[in-house]
Amino acid sequence: MKYLVLVFSLLFTALLFSQEQGSVMGTILDKEMNNEPMLFAHVQIKNTPISVQTNFHGNFEIAGIDPGNYTLLVSYLGYETLEIPISIEENKITQVNNELEAKKISLQDIARMQSVSEEPVYIAANSEKSP
Repeated sequence: MKYLVLVFSLLFTALLFSQEQGSVMGTILDKEMNNEPMLFAHVQIKNTPISVQTNFHGNFEIAGIDPGNYTLLVSYLGYETLEIPISIEENKITQVNNELEAKKISLQDIARMQSVSEEPVYIAANSEKSP
């Protein structure tokens, strides 16, 4: 009888603390390189500390997300940042498959960078030798 009460109470508390959550998983590909997987792309749920990186196949998974509507941020150095709206449902997996595009640099941006680099730089040097 004692064991029956113990097992029942353990199951009851486990059910009390279990939360109905969902997850998001997907693949991030490189649009510029014929849909090759994006290695170590940063995937984050906007306005939360939850983030992961893609693996060698461009796959990622974030589990234990409370149901609701979120925005998924996908970023990689030299590529445009994606903002993907997602909806998380209880005990379901939301699939996200997307491609990242390389950032576009205009000639005006290059001219602006060149004009900044042509500004004179003044360096003060101390020629005294210490003993």
